[in-house]
Formats: sequence, structure tokens, C-alpha cells
Amino acid sequence: MGRNNIIKIASIAGFVLAEIYMCFVVLAPISPGVPGRMIIPKEMIPKIESAVPGEPPPLSARLKQLAVCAFFFGPFGACVGLGVGLLIEGARQKIVSLRSASRPPR
Repeated sequence: MGRNNIIKIASIAGFVLAEIYMCFVVLAPISPGVPGRMIIPKEMIPKIESAVPGEPPPLSARLKQLAVCAFFFGPFGACVGLGVGLLIEGARQKIVSLRSASRPPR
């Protein structure tokens, strides 16, 4: 059981890296892109009185985005780390078995 630490470490590292990446994604500045085709006319979109176009979203909206994204990014990052850890552990076991097979018996 002590040899499976590579898998655990990779899974935890995947979780942490996913959360760091999530912070970069959510807190990145929002730049307006090129206007695209719209299915409905622009006049039919309801206007929000408190929102000014081009202004960054309020802090409460950013915190909600962080909470929701953390709920999804973390577990998926841990799953990716688990897969990477299993690949590393399998490669390590294969190398060890090849080394022991190539040694002459005593």
C-alpha cells in the first residue's frame, strides 16, 4: 500500500492545479469580442438598470462564479491527476519488472 503514494500525490496535485487554473479562468479580465450574428434583434434583449456595458461584474457575481466553478474544476482535475498517476505507476511497475527479468538468476 505504501507504493501507491504516486497515485495519491498525482490526484491531489491535479485537484490543486485545477483549482489554480479555475481562478485564472474566472478572474481573467473580460474583453469584448467581435460582435456576431444574433438570432433575435438587440432591442428585444431586456436591459438591466444597474448594469453598465463594459463595467466589470460585481464582487458577489465573481464569488458565485468561483464557488460554482470550484465545484466542477476540482473533481475533474483530481480525475485527471488520478489517470496520470495510474499511468506513471504502471510505467514504473513495467520498468521494475523489465529490470528484474533482465538480471541473471543467482
